[in-house]
Amino acid sequence: MHDLVIRNATVHAGSGTPGISADIAIDGDRIVAVGQIDEDAIEHLDASGLVAAPGFIDVHSHDDFQVLTEPDVTHNVLQGITTVIVGNCGFGAAPSDAAQVQMKAIQEVDSTFKLWAGYSGYLEAVDQNPPSLNVAALVGHHTVRRAAMGGVEKRAPTPDELATMRKMVAEGMEAGAVGLSTGLVYEPGRYSETSEVVAVAEEVAARSGIYVSHMRNEGDGLLDAVRETIGIGSSAGCGVEISHHKAVGAENWGKVTQSLGLIEAAQADGMDVTADQYPYTARSTMLFALVQNGTFGSGSGGAMGRSSPDEVLLCSVPGASGLEGRTLQSFVEEWDLPGEDAANRLLSEHGNEVLVAAFGMDEGDVRMVMAHPSTMIGTDGLDRGSKPHPRAWGTYPRILGKYVREEGILSLEDAIWRMSGFPAKKFSLKDRGAIRPGAFADIVLFDPKTVIDSATFEDPRNGPDGIPHVIVNGKFVVKDGKHTHARAGRALHRADS
Repeated sequence: MHDLVIRNATVHAGSGTPGISADIAIDGDRIVAVGQIDEDAIEHLDASGLVAAPGFIDVHSHDDFQVLTEPDVTHNVLQGITTVIVGNCGFGAAPSDAAQVQMKAIQEVDSTFKLWAGYSGYLEAVDQNPPSLNVAALVGHHTVRRAAMGGVEKRAPTPDELATMRKMVAEGMEAGAVGLSTGLVYEPGRYSETSEVVAVAEEVAARSGIYVSHMRNEGDGLLDAVRETIGIGSSAGCGVEISHHKAVGAENWGKVTQSLGLIEAAQADGMDVTADQYPYTARSTMLFALVQNGTFGSGSGGAMGRSSPDEVLLCSVPGASGLEGRTLQSFVEEWDLPGEDAANRLLSEHGNEVLVAAFGMDEGDVRMVMAHPSTMIGTDGLDRGSKPHPRAWGTYPRILGKYVREEGILSLEDAIWRMSGFPAKKFSLKDRGAIRPGAFADIVLFDPKTVIDSATFEDPRNGPDGIPHVIVNGKFVVKDGKHTHARAGRALHRADS
């Protein structure tokens, strides 16, 4: 007798092949059979009319601390995410003392949590306080640089400091991290030379990890930034993941044609180069970073591209939630100041932890990047404040509803591959991202006729329609559309789940 049998589902294996009508048997945390299953089970689920797909793997998460402080991670599991890869854009979780300073604008960890020196401690903390989903980690370059150099230093590291950084990265990889991330528009990573990044990435390459980057420029310098990113992977000897592939600022729209061409050329040379994307024309980041990178000044908008004040929405303003949801333009008008001056006044009054959503991308570019076979899906979600960017709650159902069912940009089987099997392969997550005997029972069941996001910029903290059931390691974390509060997740290790 099986623990659970899901009957009459349209099963998509996560391999990019079309779905088949089949049952799925689960014992413990594993799938044990797929096909016609005659054996009885302790629990049955009739999935008639539903697609059964591998649980979605969010390759671009910033929930490093949130999986510990808010272990339901509701915004993720309701949309079918069963695994998050944290530590993106250089913002890593270890060492925890440096991480708490580095990640202050994104999230905070409760002071009662035991601190950890390295990634072995962080992953152990996840297992000791399991969330509702699985957690894999990238080593964050910002955090190790801050720890090794004693803060934000606008210089190259000394040989001893670089050796310390390499040692920290090596520890993370030995602990099971899946790679290294950088965020070369943010402090302190923006002060790093290419040679520094190559040196620390060599520790990743030696342990079969990958290099993941929020690149140095997503505006007018996009193509040079792609070349640098690919070059770092080539020099260090590891695969590359380009984070949230896009071109920002109207003057840069269309450049993704060329950046995709650079990816194709690297792949033709035998390199493992891929990218991820969220399905929106607005990014979300720190207001301080936009100002620092020249987004509101004269010219092209600098490394983060141009957005006008009326394209910038306040998502999180610590201590002043009443300002959340307002545009920067509203302050320009209220204070009779230029955009950059208004932004600086907000920062001076409310601190550098102000988070915003900033439009500035082209929908045609979004579709082009999405359709390209190098692209997988990630939320880049920042679920902080009363008006977070809706990608934190709506990314995966938006893909399935808007871009698969309504627009046909992706086929259903291709979209599922990009959300499951593709990231599992890229990030070396063994027995994840697949529905087959022997795979872990991470499964999302959704209605392909009704699935859609309901999170908007005006009302972002809403779960989707059409995703009634989510299973993590054989346990329901969402059942009949409701969170069960099951703590079914665990820490995942590179190629050893």
